[in-house]
This record gives sequence, C-alpha cells and structure tokens, in this order.
Amino acid sequence: MASRTAPPSPTHPPSAVTTRQHLSVRQQATVRALLDAAEVLLRGGDYDSLTLRLVAAEAGVTHTTAYNYFSSKAHLVAQIFWRRLRGIPHPTHDPAATLTQRVDAALSEPGLALRDEPELAQAALAALLTQDPDVQRLRDEIGADLAERLGTTFGDEVAAPVAETILLTFSGAMLQAGMGYFDFAGVVSRVLTAADLLETA
Repeated sequence: MASRTAPPSPTHPPSAVTTRQHLSVRQQATVRALLDAAEVLLRGGDYDSLTLRLVAAEAGVTHTTAYNYFSSKAHLVAQIFWRRLRGIPHPTHDPAATLTQRVDAALSEPGLALRDEPELAQAALAALLTQDPDVQRLRDEIGADLAERLGTTFGDEVAAPVAETILLTFSGAMLQAGMGYFDFAGVVSRVLTAADLLETA
C-alpha cells in the first residue's frame, strides 16, 4: 500500500438528530417521533404519497410543529438515513489488514443499512437527490461520515486517491441499488471487488 496520508477525518455533530437548529431534550424527542412516524408510513406506502402533514398526524403533533424541524419531506427522509448511518459503530484501525478488509470494515454495514426495507431505501434515494439546502447539508454530513470511516481503517497507509475512488464506487453502487438494478448486498460486493482491483493493480 502507498504510504501517503489519507484526507483528514472530518468532525460531525455530537447528536444523531441533525435539523436546522440546536434542540432541547424535549425537542429531540419530537424529532424522533416524527422520524419514527415517517418510517412507519413509508413501510406501508411510498415516497410520492408521503407528506409532512401525514407524518405529523402519525406522530401526534401539528403539521406546524413538523415544519419547525424539517423544511420538506425530503429533509425528513434524508434525516432518517442519516440517523441509520449514525447508529452504525465506526470501525477501528488494523494496520495488518488488507485494503479489501479495511474497506469491508468501513463500508459493509453502511451499505446494508436499508437492505431489508426497499420502500425506505427508495425514499431515501429520492430524498437525497433533491436540491433542498437542508438535504444538501445532510449529504455533506453523510459523505463526511463515510470518509471518516474509511480514514480510520486506512490510517496513514493508503493514498488519498484510493479513498476517493472507493467512495465514488460506493456512492454509485448505492444509487444503482436504490434504482433497483441490484440489491444492497450487491453494493458491498461491488465495492469489495473495486478494492480487490485497486489492491492488485
């Protein structure tokens, strides 16, 4: 492996609930209720039919309350994926691991986060592709978290362009899985294949 330093690991907010404002404990509970309600509705429906008003009713709050925390349904659904990702423990650094083993440790669980929930996966994909400023910010947070996971496993032993290539492969595979070209297990297999190719190049 090349002995070049990977990009600095970005920092992220201490709270798994990231909305447009700093939240009190009670407000965080409201946000969690809204996220939980949206998950319930998406399991029984689809993204197109989802509205913040429906989510608010399911959560037992007013739609005005929902809009206090989320600028759009895309913002809400993107936050669901971010919550899932933040719930996955970060890997540790193993200097004896191969490149493929390091990629597996960093990205396999994130790649499978929505494996058993196709409706939620499709909704998250649709939400994350919007140009809503709050969604764009969440995309940045998600990208930073994934880069941090790779940075941890790669340490100083892997060149930065390798990490960038792996992240591009991962994001492209997630996009195709969300569009139904293959399942989320296919995301992991394709990213690991890319790592194998980079390791033997």
